[in-house]
Amino acid sequence: MNTLDGLVKILHEQLNGYERLFDLLKREKEAIIGFRPDEIEEISRTKDSLILQLKLLEEERQRLIKSFPFSEGRNLGIHDLYLHTGDERLPALRSKLLSLLQGIEELNEINRSFIDRASGFLKASSSFLSVFYTESAKSTGTVSREA
Repeated sequence: MNTLDGLVKILHEQLNGYERLFDLLKREKEAIIGFRPDEIEEISRTKDSLILQLKLLEEERQRLIKSFPFSEGRNLGIHDLYLHTGDERLPALRSKLLSLLQGIEELNEINRSFIDRASGFLKASSSFLSVFYTESAKSTGTVSREA
């Protein structure tokens, strides 16, 4: 297998990994909306593992790109590789990767927003309950179950 074929294989693996990440983010969104903390924790562990795999693939991609004589040791983009090699597989892969990465970025922002809102709600609820607990304890010296 030549370097270009190896690179295309790595790009396909990255594409598959990003598709799995996108699916995980969709599951995470549903778990956040449904307030299922155990599922969120499981998804988070899976995401961490997948992100590590994607980082390793990215390092391998960069190593392969730098091995091309025309790269002069630089990390060229997929479009630049296409311009130098003329390999017709590259533009389609680039397009799919860009689209998927944009979707991942958008879903990640949505999930971050949901988590921020949930966190704010929990802080407000905790504050309310601590004030209520403090007032009840001051007035009676104890906290009743009815309060």
